[in-house]
Amino acid sequence: MNDENEMPEDIVSSLASAVNEELGENSSESDDSVKEAPKKKHKFLALKIIIIVLCCVVGAGAFLAFTPPGRRILVGFATQYMYGNMKKVAPSPVKVATGSAVSESAVAESATEKAIEAGESTTVVDNIDMSQMSDTFKNAFHEEGVYNIVLLGVEGIGADTASGHTDSIMIATINTNNKTLGLTSLMRDSYVEIPGFGGNKINAAFRDGGVNLLYETIAANYGIRMDGSLLVDFNAFESVIDSIGGVDIELTETEANYLNHTNYISKKANRTMVTGWNHMNGNQALGYCRVRYVSTLDGSHDDMGRTTRHRTVINAIFKKAKSDPTKALSAFNTVLPYLTTDIKQDNMTAYIADGLELMLAGKELRQDRLPQDEAMTLGRVDGKSVVLVDWSLVKPEMMSFMFGTETASNASESAINKN
Repeated sequence: MNDENEMPEDIVSSLASAVNEELGENSSESDDSVKEAPKKKHKFLALKIIIIVLCCVVGAGAFLAFTPPGRRILVGFATQYMYGNMKKVAPSPVKVATGSAVSESAVAESATEKAIEAGESTTVVDNIDMSQMSDTFKNAFHEEGVYNIVLLGVEGIGADTASGHTDSIMIATINTNNKTLGLTSLMRDSYVEIPGFGGNKINAAFRDGGVNLLYETIAANYGIRMDGSLLVDFNAFESVIDSIGGVDIELTETEANYLNHTNYISKKANRTMVTGWNHMNGNQALGYCRVRYVSTLDGSHDDMGRTTRHRTVINAIFKKAKSDPTKALSAFNTVLPYLTTDIKQDNMTAYIADGLELMLAGKELRQDRLPQDEAMTLGRVDGKSVVLVDWSLVKPEMMSFMFGTETASNASESAINKN
């Protein structure tokens, strides 16, 4: 057991020692003195014990709320509850020595349980089953202390989360080395090489092979290894915004008119947008995120405009979470049944705890979009409108934003059979 988990036990031990000491001191007094004022002594003793207990409780509460180790313990309890309510990506079967097929997660959990029973320390394992991944993925750039989590929005309200195109692809970065938080949008029309399937838009990777193929695609094209994923159903998107009381978004006159006269906002009663700042509920914010045919406030349009809107809403949610963490946790609790992840519980605890500490330290959510303006060209391939990417510019930008360096070793040749 680590020192962080031992601290609450130290507080309890201190409480017990203080009470026992107090009882011992009073029991050593002479019987004559006790007989003279028994009631007064007992009341004084009880009062002292109550004060000691209250001080220890307040001290324990302060430790849990106002110190990094204490907050990590609280996050651990919260994550245990949240994790049980989230959907999990089905683990890939792997062969063991006996020849029987079992899941990697089952093997890991069994080993962990045995280690705990034996009183041994455990180590956190990779979220992704490396035995199922190519050499390209294994050799893609990765740095200890930097966690890159893919956030996927499923296309269409109520869509099946197991298949289909992804309406948004973002990467959340928690860099504990440089103490930064980042959010990177990958333009879904980016023309990439999807291992085993050839050239296509990146949003087809999830449709063709699920999250593992998307990992392979990011590694093969961007040269970076991801650490896990969080898949969000758009039903959850509406719910989380409603749970935090809405978000404030600024609109141009064109955007406001467009949202009021199209079905992007699915409920007609919510088509009440105005030029300037709007306090949007979940249904309105979702409609805003899906717009791509009119320019944003900063002049972005098409897929660039949509990724800008996605980051704008995520940043608004982030600011609400910083201002009212309690409401943010309540909102997250609401959204849990709509989330699917392949992140292991221990890792999720670490990610949330590290992210929380950076938020409390006042770190802002840095934002980026790839490809950047100078690294993209609009074109057509096989009759489809795509974003052509200059990888010599995109890779250094991605490395710099996520890791703080533009230098990285290239991924090896893919071991995936491209038939």
